Amino acid sequence: MSSLGERIRKFRKEKKMTLVDVAGDAMSKGMLSLIENGRSNPSMESLQHIAKQLGVNVQVLLAEESSEEMKKKLVEIEEARQNLNNAGSLKEYDRQASWIKNELNDIFKKELPKTYETGRFYEIAGITYLNDEKHEQAINYLTKAIEYYNSLSLNHEVYKVQLRMVLNTFITHNYQSAFDELLIYKEQYKSRELVSDPLVQIESDHLEALLLYSVGRYQEGTAKLDEIISFSKRKNIYYLMDDIYRLASFNTLMNGDDDKTRYTLMKSRQFADFTEKADRMVSSIFLEIHYENEYLKNHRKALQMIKDIKEDKMFGSMEDSGYVNLERARAYYGLGNIDQAYEELKQFEFPTFAHHPFDISMLATADAYMALCLIEKDDPETALVHAEKAKARVADLPETPYHHFIQETWEKTKANLDNRS
Repeated sequence: MSSLGERIRKFRKEKKMTLVDVAGDAMSKGMLSLIENGRSNPSMESLQHIAKQLGVNVQVLLAEESSEEMKKKLVEIEEARQNLNNAGSLKEYDRQASWIKNELNDIFKKELPKTYETGRFYEIAGITYLNDEKHEQAINYLTKAIEYYNSLSLNHEVYKVQLRMVLNTFITHNYQSAFDELLIYKEQYKSRELVSDPLVQIESDHLEALLLYSVGRYQEGTAKLDEIISFSKRKNIYYLMDDIYRLASFNTLMNGDDDKTRYTLMKSRQFADFTEKADRMVSSIFLEIHYENEYLKNHRKALQMIKDIKEDKMFGSMEDSGYVNLERARAYYGLGNIDQAYEELKQFEFPTFAHHPFDISMLATADAYMALCLIEKDDPETALVHAEKAKARVADLPETPYHHFIQETWEKTKANLDNRS
Protein backbone atom coordinates (compact mmCIF):
# COMPACT_ATOMS: atom_id res chain seq x y z
CA MET A 1 0.00 0.00 0.00
CA SER A 2 1.32 3.45 -0.89
CA SER A 3 2.09 5.96 1.84
CA LEU A 4 -0.09 8.96 2.63
CA GLY A 5 2.44 11.33 1.04
CA GLU A 6 2.63 9.23 -2.10
CA ARG A 7 -1.16 9.21 -2.44
CA ILE A 8 -1.30 12.99 -2.08
CA ARG A 9 1.40 13.43 -4.75
CA LYS A 10 -0.37 10.95 -7.05
CA PHE A 11 -3.68 12.85 -6.86
CA ARG A 12 -1.92 16.21 -7.27
CA LYS A 13 -0.11 15.13 -10.42
CA GLU A 14 -3.21 13.45 -11.87
CA LYS A 15 -5.03 16.77 -11.49
CA LYS A 16 -2.01 18.65 -12.90
CA MET A 17 -1.78 20.83 -9.80
CA THR A 18 1.41 22.39 -8.40
CA LEU A 19 2.51 22.34 -4.76
CA VAL A 20 1.44 25.98 -4.55
CA ASP A 21 -2.02 25.12 -5.93
CA VAL A 22 -2.63 22.49 -3.26
CA ALA A 23 -1.00 24.39 -0.40
CA GLY A 24 -3.16 27.46 -1.01
CA ASP A 25 -3.24 29.99 1.83
CA ALA A 26 -3.52 27.41 4.62
CA MET A 27 -0.01 25.96 4.47
CA SER A 28 3.38 26.53 2.89
CA LYS A 29 4.67 24.89 -0.27
CA GLY A 30 7.61 23.56 1.77
CA MET A 31 5.35 21.90 4.33
CA LEU A 32 3.35 20.18 1.60
CA SER A 33 6.59 18.95 0.05
CA LEU A 34 7.68 17.49 3.39
CA ILE A 35 4.33 15.70 3.68
CA GLU A 36 4.56 14.26 0.16
CA ASN A 37 8.08 13.01 0.83
CA GLY A 38 7.04 11.31 4.06
CA ARG A 39 9.12 13.63 6.24
CA SER A 40 6.09 15.08 8.03
CA ASN A 41 2.53 13.96 8.63
CA PRO A 42 -0.37 16.40 8.43
CA SER A 43 -2.82 17.05 11.24
CA MET A 44 -6.42 16.12 10.48
CA GLU A 45 -7.14 19.82 9.87
CA SER A 46 -4.31 20.06 7.30
CA LEU A 47 -5.36 16.77 5.71
CA GLN A 48 -8.91 18.05 5.29
CA HIS A 49 -7.53 21.18 3.59
CA ILE A 50 -5.39 19.10 1.20
CA ALA A 51 -8.33 16.84 0.37
CA LYS A 52 -10.52 19.87 -0.32
CA GLN A 53 -7.90 21.40 -2.62
CA LEU A 54 -7.57 18.10 -4.48
CA GLY A 55 -11.34 17.67 -4.69
CA VAL A 56 -11.36 14.25 -3.00
CA ASN A 57 -12.74 12.84 0.23
CA VAL A 58 -10.21 12.83 3.05
CA GLN A 59 -10.78 9.10 3.52
CA VAL A 60 -9.55 8.49 -0.02
CA LEU A 61 -6.22 9.94 1.06
CA LEU A 62 -6.26 7.76 4.16
CA ALA A 63 -6.67 4.75 1.84
CA GLU A 64 -9.61 3.09 3.55
CA GLU A 65 -13.07 4.51 2.98
CA SER A 66 -15.40 4.95 5.93
CA SER A 67 -19.05 4.22 5.38
CA GLU A 68 -21.46 7.12 5.16
CA GLU A 69 -23.13 5.72 8.26
CA MET A 70 -19.89 6.03 10.26
CA LYS A 71 -19.28 9.58 9.07
CA LYS A 72 -22.81 10.60 9.96
CA LYS A 73 -22.60 8.95 13.38
CA LEU A 74 -19.32 10.74 14.15
CA VAL A 75 -20.91 14.09 13.32
CA GLU A 76 -23.82 13.30 15.67
CA ILE A 77 -21.51 12.32 18.51
CA GLU A 78 -19.27 15.36 18.02
CA GLU A 79 -22.35 17.61 18.19
CA ALA A 80 -23.49 15.86 21.37
CA ARG A 81 -20.06 16.46 22.91
CA GLN A 82 -20.37 20.17 22.11
CA ASN A 83 -23.77 20.23 23.79
CA LEU A 84 -22.21 18.88 27.00
CA ASN A 85 -20.43 22.22 27.39
CA ASN A 86 -23.76 24.04 27.61
CA ALA A 87 -25.65 21.58 29.80
CA GLY A 88 -27.68 23.69 32.21
CA SER A 89 -27.65 21.12 35.00
CA LEU A 90 -25.75 18.05 36.16
CA LYS A 91 -28.80 15.94 35.29
CA GLU A 92 -28.77 17.20 31.71
CA TYR A 93 -25.01 16.65 31.47
CA ASP A 94 -25.35 13.05 32.69
CA ARG A 95 -28.20 12.42 30.23
CA GLN A 96 -26.17 13.56 27.24
CA ALA A 97 -23.02 11.79 28.42
CA SER A 98 -24.99 8.54 28.79
CA TRP A 99 -26.30 8.88 25.23
CA ILE A 100 -22.75 9.27 23.91
CA LYS A 101 -21.56 6.18 25.82
CA ASN A 102 -24.47 4.07 24.59
CA GLU A 103 -23.86 5.11 20.97
CA LEU A 104 -20.17 4.32 21.25
CA ASN A 105 -20.83 0.93 22.88
CA ASP A 106 -23.06 0.02 19.93
CA ILE A 107 -20.34 1.08 17.49
CA PHE A 108 -17.65 -0.97 19.24
CA LYS A 109 -19.72 -4.15 18.89
CA LYS A 110 -19.08 -4.01 15.12
CA GLU A 111 -15.95 -4.83 13.15
CA LEU A 112 -14.40 -1.46 12.46
CA PRO A 113 -12.15 -0.40 9.56
CA LYS A 114 -8.80 1.35 10.04
CA THR A 115 -10.03 4.87 9.42
CA TYR A 116 -9.83 8.24 11.11
CA GLU A 117 -13.45 7.87 12.29
CA THR A 118 -12.64 4.65 14.14
CA GLY A 119 -9.70 6.26 15.91
CA ARG A 120 -11.83 9.25 16.81
CA PHE A 121 -14.60 7.04 18.24
CA TYR A 122 -12.08 5.42 20.57
CA GLU A 123 -10.60 8.80 21.45
CA ILE A 124 -14.02 10.23 22.37
CA ALA A 125 -14.76 7.15 24.48
CA GLY A 126 -11.46 7.65 26.29
CA ILE A 127 -12.20 11.33 26.93
CA THR A 128 -15.72 10.51 28.16
CA TYR A 129 -14.49 7.95 30.69
CA LEU A 130 -11.65 10.29 31.63
CA ASN A 131 -14.26 12.92 32.56
CA ASP A 132 -15.97 10.27 34.70
CA GLU A 133 -12.59 9.47 36.32
CA LYS A 134 -12.87 5.83 35.27
CA HIS A 135 -9.15 5.64 34.70
CA GLU A 136 -8.66 2.05 33.50
CA GLN A 137 -11.43 2.29 30.91
CA ALA A 138 -10.17 5.69 29.77
CA ILE A 139 -6.64 4.34 29.19
CA ASN A 140 -7.94 1.27 27.34
CA TYR A 141 -9.92 3.37 24.87
CA LEU A 142 -7.17 5.97 24.43
CA THR A 143 -4.66 3.19 23.74
CA LYS A 144 -6.94 1.83 21.00
CA ALA A 145 -7.23 5.32 19.49
CA ILE A 146 -3.45 5.59 19.34
CA GLU A 147 -3.28 2.19 17.64
CA TYR A 148 -5.63 3.32 14.85
CA TYR A 149 -4.03 6.74 14.43
CA ASN A 150 -0.58 5.15 14.24
CA SER A 151 -1.77 2.81 11.51
CA LEU A 152 -2.72 5.89 9.47
CA SER A 153 0.48 7.80 10.31
CA LEU A 154 -1.57 10.56 11.98
CA ASN A 155 1.20 11.61 14.36
CA HIS A 156 -0.48 14.83 15.45
CA GLU A 157 -3.60 12.91 16.46
CA VAL A 158 -1.46 10.37 18.31
CA TYR A 159 0.17 13.12 20.37
CA LYS A 160 -3.18 14.73 21.19
CA VAL A 161 -4.39 11.39 22.58
CA GLN A 162 -1.17 11.07 24.57
CA LEU A 163 -1.93 14.46 26.11
CA ARG A 164 -5.25 12.99 27.28
CA MET A 165 -3.32 10.14 28.89
CA VAL A 166 -1.19 12.68 30.74
CA LEU A 167 -4.40 14.31 31.98
CA ASN A 168 -5.56 10.92 33.21
CA THR A 169 -2.45 10.77 35.42
CA PHE A 170 -2.92 14.40 36.47
CA ILE A 171 -6.45 13.88 37.80
CA THR A 172 -5.16 11.10 40.07
CA HIS A 173 -3.05 13.90 41.63
CA ASN A 174 0.23 12.25 40.56
CA TYR A 175 1.53 15.60 39.35
CA GLN A 176 5.22 14.78 38.96
CA SER A 177 4.42 11.53 37.14
CA ALA A 178 2.11 13.42 34.78
CA PHE A 179 4.83 15.99 34.08
CA ASP A 180 7.41 13.26 33.40
CA GLU A 181 5.00 11.49 31.02
CA LEU A 182 4.39 14.70 29.12
CA LEU A 183 8.12 15.26 28.54
CA ILE A 184 8.49 11.70 27.19
CA TYR A 185 5.54 12.01 24.82
CA LYS A 186 6.67 15.48 23.73
CA GLU A 187 10.13 14.17 22.81
CA GLN A 188 8.58 11.29 20.85
CA TYR A 189 6.36 13.71 18.95
CA LYS A 190 9.29 15.99 18.07
CA SER A 191 11.27 12.99 16.82
CA ARG A 192 8.43 12.01 14.46
CA GLU A 193 7.48 15.48 13.22
CA LEU A 194 9.85 18.12 11.84
CA VAL A 195 7.18 20.80 12.23
CA SER A 196 4.56 20.83 15.01
CA ASP A 197 0.93 21.55 14.26
CA PRO A 198 0.23 24.99 15.85
CA LEU A 199 -2.96 23.87 17.64
CA VAL A 200 -1.25 20.77 18.98
CA GLN A 201 1.71 22.85 20.15
CA ILE A 202 -0.58 25.25 22.03
CA GLU A 203 -2.46 22.39 23.68
CA SER A 204 0.82 20.72 24.67
CA ASP A 205 2.38 23.93 26.00
CA HIS A 206 -0.77 24.79 27.98
CA LEU A 207 -0.71 21.39 29.64
CA GLU A 208 3.01 21.81 30.35
CA ALA A 209 2.40 25.19 32.02
CA LEU A 210 -0.43 23.73 34.10
CA LEU A 211 1.82 20.89 35.25
CA LEU A 212 4.75 23.19 35.99
CA TYR A 213 2.49 25.10 38.38
CA SER A 214 1.28 21.77 39.80
CA VAL A 215 4.80 20.76 40.84
CA GLY A 216 5.64 24.20 42.24
CA ARG A 217 7.85 25.41 39.38
CA TYR A 218 6.04 28.75 39.22
CA GLN A 219 8.60 30.83 37.32
CA GLU A 220 8.90 28.21 34.58
CA GLY A 221 5.11 27.93 34.38
CA THR A 222 4.76 31.69 33.96
CA ALA A 223 7.49 31.73 31.29
CA LYS A 224 5.68 28.95 29.41
CA LEU A 225 2.38 30.88 29.49
CA ASP A 226 4.15 33.99 28.15
CA GLU A 227 5.63 31.83 25.40
CA ILE A 228 2.20 30.48 24.42
CA ILE A 229 0.62 33.94 24.34
CA SER A 230 3.46 35.32 22.21
CA PHE A 231 3.25 32.34 19.82
CA SER A 232 -0.55 32.68 19.52
CA LYS A 233 -0.28 36.38 18.70
CA ARG A 234 2.38 35.73 16.02
CA LYS A 235 0.30 32.97 14.42
CA ASN A 236 -3.00 34.82 14.93
CA ILE A 237 -4.41 31.69 16.60
CA TYR A 238 -6.48 31.99 19.77
CA TYR A 239 -7.07 28.36 20.67
CA LEU A 240 -7.55 27.73 24.44
CA MET A 241 -6.79 31.38 25.20
CA ASP A 242 -9.52 31.69 27.85
CA ASP A 243 -7.98 28.73 29.72
CA ILE A 244 -4.49 30.13 29.27
CA TYR A 245 -5.39 33.58 30.61
CA ARG A 246 -7.43 32.02 33.44
CA LEU A 247 -4.38 30.04 34.56
CA ALA A 248 -2.30 33.21 34.29
CA SER A 249 -4.90 35.05 36.38
CA PHE A 250 -4.77 32.55 39.20
CA ASN A 251 -0.99 32.88 39.32
CA THR A 252 -0.95 36.69 39.25
CA LEU A 253 -3.65 37.11 41.89
CA MET A 254 -1.75 34.80 44.26
CA ASN A 255 1.35 36.92 43.68
CA GLY A 256 -0.56 40.09 44.51
CA ASP A 257 0.06 41.68 41.10
CA ASP A 258 -3.16 43.69 40.85
CA ASP A 259 -2.58 45.26 37.42
CA LYS A 260 -1.68 41.97 35.75
CA THR A 261 -4.56 40.21 37.47
CA ARG A 262 -7.08 42.71 36.16
CA TYR A 263 -5.63 42.40 32.66
CA THR A 264 -5.55 38.61 32.57
CA LEU A 265 -9.05 38.34 34.04
CA MET A 266 -10.33 40.71 31.35
CA LYS A 267 -8.66 38.65 28.59
CA SER A 268 -9.97 35.38 30.01
CA ARG A 269 -13.52 36.73 30.03
CA GLN A 270 -13.18 38.11 26.48
CA PHE A 271 -12.02 34.80 25.04
CA ALA A 272 -14.57 32.82 27.08
CA ASP A 273 -17.37 35.05 25.78
CA PHE A 274 -16.08 34.48 22.26
CA THR A 275 -16.43 30.70 22.62
CA GLU A 276 -20.10 31.11 23.64
CA LYS A 277 -19.70 28.02 25.85
CA ALA A 278 -21.45 28.32 29.20
CA ASP A 279 -18.94 26.25 31.17
CA ARG A 280 -16.01 28.38 29.99
CA MET A 281 -17.83 31.63 30.74
CA VAL A 282 -18.83 30.45 34.22
CA SER A 283 -15.22 29.46 34.99
CA SER A 284 -13.92 32.89 34.02
CA ILE A 285 -16.66 34.75 35.91
CA PHE A 286 -16.12 32.71 39.07
CA LEU A 287 -12.43 33.56 39.07
CA GLU A 288 -13.45 37.23 38.91
CA ILE A 289 -15.82 36.65 41.86
CA HIS A 290 -13.02 35.01 43.84
CA TYR A 291 -10.71 37.95 43.08
CA GLU A 292 -13.29 40.49 44.28
CA ASN A 293 -14.13 38.41 47.35
CA GLU A 294 -10.78 37.14 48.61
CA TYR A 295 -8.26 39.68 47.38
CA LEU A 296 -10.16 42.97 47.12
CA LYS A 297 -12.57 42.20 50.00
CA ASN A 298 -15.50 43.52 47.93
CA HIS A 299 -17.83 41.02 49.59
CA ARG A 300 -21.14 42.67 48.66
CA LYS A 301 -20.06 42.89 45.02
CA ALA A 302 -19.09 39.21 45.05
CA LEU A 303 -22.52 38.23 46.43
CA GLN A 304 -24.24 40.30 43.76
CA MET A 305 -22.11 38.71 41.02
CA ILE A 306 -23.10 35.25 42.24
CA LYS A 307 -26.77 36.28 42.28
CA ASP A 308 -26.50 37.72 38.75
CA ILE A 309 -24.87 34.65 37.25
CA LYS A 310 -27.42 32.30 38.83
CA GLU A 311 -30.29 34.38 37.44
CA ASP A 312 -28.80 34.73 33.96
CA LYS A 313 -30.80 32.58 31.53
CA MET A 314 -27.64 32.04 29.47
CA PHE A 315 -26.40 29.63 32.12
CA GLY A 316 -29.65 27.74 32.53
CA SER A 317 -30.59 26.55 35.99
CA MET A 318 -27.03 26.58 37.29
CA GLU A 319 -26.85 24.51 40.45
CA ASP A 320 -24.99 25.40 43.61
CA SER A 321 -21.57 23.81 43.86
CA GLY A 322 -18.72 23.82 46.33
CA TYR A 323 -17.38 26.92 44.60
CA VAL A 324 -20.69 28.79 45.03
CA ASN A 325 -21.11 27.81 48.69
CA LEU A 326 -17.52 28.73 49.54
CA GLU A 327 -17.62 32.15 47.87
CA ARG A 328 -20.91 32.98 49.58
CA ALA A 329 -19.49 31.82 52.92
CA ARG A 330 -16.31 33.82 52.37
CA ALA A 331 -18.37 36.94 51.64
CA TYR A 332 -20.72 36.48 54.60
CA TYR A 333 -17.81 35.86 56.95
CA GLY A 334 -16.06 38.98 55.66
CA LEU A 335 -19.24 40.97 56.31
CA GLY A 336 -19.49 39.58 59.86
CA ASN A 337 -22.56 37.43 59.12
CA ILE A 338 -21.26 34.34 60.91
CA ASP A 339 -24.55 32.43 60.92
CA GLN A 340 -25.05 32.82 57.16
CA ALA A 341 -21.44 31.84 56.49
CA TYR A 342 -21.87 28.77 58.69
CA GLU A 343 -25.06 27.69 56.84
CA GLU A 344 -23.29 27.94 53.48
CA LEU A 345 -20.32 25.93 54.76
CA LYS A 346 -22.63 23.19 56.07
CA GLN A 347 -23.80 22.75 52.45
CA PHE A 348 -20.27 22.76 51.04
CA GLU A 349 -19.11 19.60 49.28
CA PHE A 350 -15.63 19.34 47.83
CA PRO A 351 -16.05 19.28 44.01
CA THR A 352 -14.96 15.97 42.52
CA PHE A 353 -13.66 17.74 39.41
CA ALA A 354 -11.15 19.93 41.28
CA HIS A 355 -7.68 18.52 40.59
CA HIS A 356 -5.16 21.32 40.21
CA PRO A 357 -3.26 22.27 43.41
CA PHE A 358 -4.43 25.88 42.95
CA ASP A 359 -8.08 24.77 43.06
CA ILE A 360 -7.56 22.22 45.83
CA SER A 361 -5.74 24.73 48.04
CA MET A 362 -8.37 27.40 47.49
CA LEU A 363 -11.24 24.99 48.19
CA ALA A 364 -9.48 23.65 51.29
CA THR A 365 -10.05 27.05 52.90
CA ALA A 366 -13.70 26.00 53.35
CA ASP A 367 -12.67 23.95 56.39
CA ALA A 368 -10.57 26.85 57.66
CA TYR A 369 -13.58 29.18 57.43
CA MET A 370 -15.73 26.55 59.14
CA ALA A 371 -13.17 26.46 61.98
CA LEU A 372 -13.36 30.24 62.34
CA CYS A 373 -17.16 30.14 62.39
CA LEU A 374 -17.12 27.41 65.06
CA ILE A 375 -14.79 29.47 67.24
CA GLU A 376 -17.39 32.25 67.08
CA LYS A 377 -20.06 29.67 67.94
CA ASP A 378 -18.05 28.55 70.99
CA ASP A 379 -17.27 25.04 69.71
CA PRO A 380 -13.43 24.96 69.78
CA GLU A 381 -13.12 21.14 69.69
CA THR A 382 -15.00 20.79 66.38
CA ALA A 383 -13.25 23.91 65.08
CA LEU A 384 -9.88 22.20 65.53
CA VAL A 385 -11.12 19.12 63.63
CA HIS A 386 -11.90 21.32 60.60
CA ALA A 387 -8.67 23.32 60.91
CA GLU A 388 -6.63 20.12 60.93
CA LYS A 389 -8.60 18.76 57.96
CA ALA A 390 -7.75 21.88 55.93
CA LYS A 391 -4.10 21.66 56.95
CA ALA A 392 -3.86 17.98 55.96
CA ARG A 393 -5.47 18.56 52.56
CA VAL A 394 -2.78 21.04 51.45
CA ALA A 395 0.19 19.47 53.25
CA ASP A 396 1.73 17.89 50.13
CA LEU A 397 0.82 20.66 47.67
CA PRO A 398 3.05 23.52 46.45
CA GLU A 399 2.90 26.53 48.74
CA THR A 400 0.28 29.22 48.05
CA PRO A 401 -1.26 32.10 50.04
CA TYR A 402 -4.08 29.69 50.92
CA HIS A 403 -1.55 27.61 52.86
CA HIS A 404 -0.70 30.66 54.96
CA PHE A 405 -4.37 31.35 55.74
CA ILE A 406 -4.96 27.71 56.65
CA GLN A 407 -1.86 27.60 58.88
CA GLU A 408 -2.82 30.84 60.63
CA THR A 409 -6.35 29.53 61.19
CA TRP A 410 -5.01 26.27 62.62
CA GLU A 411 -2.73 28.17 65.01
CA LYS A 412 -5.59 30.43 66.10
CA THR A 413 -7.93 27.47 66.58
CA LYS A 414 -5.38 25.47 68.57
CA ALA A 415 -4.51 28.48 70.75
CA ASN A 416 -8.22 29.10 71.39
CA LEU A 417 -8.68 25.50 72.55
CA ASP A 418 -5.47 25.52 74.64
CA ASN A 419 -6.55 28.70 76.40
CA ARG A 420 -9.74 26.95 77.54
CA SER A 421 -7.89 23.96 78.96
